[in-house]
Amino acid sequence: MDNDKSSLPKWAERFLSAICPEPLYEEIEGDLIEAFNRKKKERGETRANWFLFVNTFKYFRPGILLRNRVRPSANFAIVRNYLLTSYRHVLKDKLNSSFKLTGLTLSLFGLLVVALYVSYQLSFDRYNNDYERIYRVNTQRLENGNVEQYGIAPVAFGHMLMDEFPEVEVSARFDIANGSHIKYKEKVIWGGVFGVDSTWFDIFSYKFIKGTRDALTRPSTIVLTETLALKLFGNDDPMHKLLTINNGEKLFEVTAVIQDIPQNSHIRGEAFVGIDRTQNFSAQHIISPPEFVDNSTVLFIKLRTGADPDVFVFHLERTLDKFVPRKKRNELGFRIFLQPLKDIYLDPPLKYEFTRKGSMVYLYVFTVLGIFLLVISCINYANLSLAGFMNRSREIGVRKVLGGKKQQVIVQVALDTSAYCLIAFAGSILLLYILFPYVQEYIEPNLSFDSLTSGVFLLFMAGIVLIIIFLSTVIPAGWFSANSVTNDLKGIISSGGKMKFNNALLLAQFVISVICIGATLTIGQQIDFIHNKDLGINRKNLLVLTMSEDFTVEKMKAFKASLKTIPGVVNASNSSFRMGGGFWKDWYSVEVGNEMKSFELYEVFSDDELFETLEMKVLQGRVFDAEHKADSGAAFVVNETAVHELGLTKPIGTRILTHPEEPGKWDGTIVGVVNDINISTLHHKVKPLVMRLPWQNSYPEYFVYARIDGDVKVIIEAIKAKYNLLQPGYPLEVHFVDDFYNKEYAKENRAYASLKFGTAVIIIVSSLGIFSLSIYLSVRKMKEFGIRKVLGATAEQITYLHVWHFLRIAAGGALLALPLTFLLMNEWLASFAYRVDVGVETAFAVLALTMLLIIISSSYAAIRAGKTNPVNIINRV
Repeated sequence: MDNDKSSLPKWAERFLSAICPEPLYEEIEGDLIEAFNRKKKERGETRANWFLFVNTFKYFRPGILLRNRVRPSANFAIVRNYLLTSYRHVLKDKLNSSFKLTGLTLSLFGLLVVALYVSYQLSFDRYNNDYERIYRVNTQRLENGNVEQYGIAPVAFGHMLMDEFPEVEVSARFDIANGSHIKYKEKVIWGGVFGVDSTWFDIFSYKFIKGTRDALTRPSTIVLTETLALKLFGNDDPMHKLLTINNGEKLFEVTAVIQDIPQNSHIRGEAFVGIDRTQNFSAQHIISPPEFVDNSTVLFIKLRTGADPDVFVFHLERTLDKFVPRKKRNELGFRIFLQPLKDIYLDPPLKYEFTRKGSMVYLYVFTVLGIFLLVISCINYANLSLAGFMNRSREIGVRKVLGGKKQQVIVQVALDTSAYCLIAFAGSILLLYILFPYVQEYIEPNLSFDSLTSGVFLLFMAGIVLIIIFLSTVIPAGWFSANSVTNDLKGIISSGGKMKFNNALLLAQFVISVICIGATLTIGQQIDFIHNKDLGINRKNLLVLTMSEDFTVEKMKAFKASLKTIPGVVNASNSSFRMGGGFWKDWYSVEVGNEMKSFELYEVFSDDELFETLEMKVLQGRVFDAEHKADSGAAFVVNETAVHELGLTKPIGTRILTHPEEPGKWDGTIVGVVNDINISTLHHKVKPLVMRLPWQNSYPEYFVYARIDGDVKVIIEAIKAKYNLLQPGYPLEVHFVDDFYNKEYAKENRAYASLKFGTAVIIIVSSLGIFSLSIYLSVRKMKEFGIRKVLGATAEQITYLHVWHFLRIAAGGALLALPLTFLLMNEWLASFAYRVDVGVETAFAVLALTMLLIIISSSYAAIRAGKTNPVNIINRV
């Protein structure tokens, strides 16, 4: 049988001696040993060790800590003495002190930025009153064998919910709009106009400057935001003024003005008009995919207090049984689910959502980055405090000789740390104030410096500072208080185990640094890949122009003809899609084998010049010919993906049709196959696409593409002049395709910028720590280096030996961190359909960069140690 334990482990002794007054220590120690021995006999040594660990830390409580009393009469004098001593130490060891302060300041600055960003992202839509009771009604259905989720529901649900569901306090529909031209007299402003029910303002909490929440109860009324009203009317009273939208004849009366919608709203608009879509529910609104999309809208509900969302969905499903049997709905994969308002912004995007979206993945990245910064700041401060042990050990030894207790040593270290943290916190706020414009530009433009003054944020940062003070105090205080007086006076460390712990802290620091460096390099490679990948078109020097909604076919023909007369415009064509936007979708019947099969395909309407303008490649057959009248409605061009997914071995001549309710109108054959093009982000694979000529003669497609070559500014001014001749008073939107495309990666670009920023802070803080520690180690090992030099070691060998200490720990950190980094980065890259590979080259780059930083950080002390005269060292007392 094993012998009973007669003493506590070293770590437990040090911990208890640091927190317990001396009269209690022996009693607690005896109780813990007795309990351990009893548990060991009953449950085994492993369980007994875990029991000892838990019980030891249970003594870290106010009832124990508050017994460590200092005489109140001496409090001020002692504190004053401690602070004065710390100040003198700062003056004596300026390098170590400046590194500690700089590291804490940079870490707290990074933490402030991360905390601001995370709090902003989590605040979305929570400004609304009773946001916990607001939900969006979403739907789900099967498409080509895949489950697809939609952010829309049938239009008729709106009135049905209010009539048949008493648990619904209010519901409101929301019609998506791409933007509109709003005209008052001769002034035309581009803005987002959305159609909503009059109950919209009973759900969402907007602040009314003029008018009331019932502003949309009358037909032909409009509610403007403050900024839009100022643009349209200046200082004039906007109330009851009449406007037109998209050059239409219908007049809208301004019945209210609201404050601009808060930035932390997933719905952003400048104006609201009433929805005039009244519709009775039909089974076809669920059964038919085209009718489902055409007859659906965004629908929000606000449940009554205490209503259960799951019970509501159950009742709604039972109501739908009257129209479409549940068995049929199950076959279609159709179901309804509610999404809380507070989750919409950060949840994955749904089809036909078209709202501002954040990313929970990047929120996690920021949170982990904040944790890394917190850990790095504590490790770095603890390491630098231990590096200053040689300069403070004699001071602490003298205090102990004069009767100072270990609790007083702990208080001194805590005061020292607190002073550093408070000064660093003030410095970090000042640094944030100075650099805040850059933080907004690269991290998040909607961040507000005023958020720092909110009560919740101040409490959070106070908690962070307290955590840093505690974690940064525990290790140095434990070491200083536990060291013997003799060793204190000699300026040496009593146990090699402490150096092992010091190395463990360094190892953790290197692991975090390697993860951040590896993630930064990988994300940088993917961002570079995104911006340089071949999209199947030549996007350089390619403009996309957005037409106003009332632009006619005749105007479009005249506009394209006039564009071609402008020097520098190489080609021009119009189409229904925009790079960085999306395609339309519809159901097609395609001849596969000798059978007509139905497929939901993405579609593009365009003129016959689009292929040349975009510089697409024709792989088989031909493209449209405007001179060939039969091509209108009977000629279809598909992409490579469509050929593969439809299973077409000989696509040219294959019969294809759509909208069978109009017999013969859209019934024809595939005349050509073109290369795949990416118009969406690289998160998504290329979709099966069918292209055809414009589907109607009364209305053109929205977008015009123009290939240019020459002075950009001059060409764009000429294009606008041609447009104004046809559409006077209405501004033309002109963008480079590259800008539209790159804008879709704003989240990735900001995450990359944030990671670079966080990694830079971590590297700087770590480098400062390594620099200071290398000096400390060189002093500590000076006699060893002197003896080695006497025995024939060269300065280069001494330098190598000193640097190798850090390189060895860094290599161990890399072995731990690289596999984890590989897994994390592959998980992130999995969100892209097209991506770079994380290979051995990245690992070597991370290792090389890490080793280079270590060599640079530690080489000064290493070279100095190598050049020191050994006679002076060995004879030193």
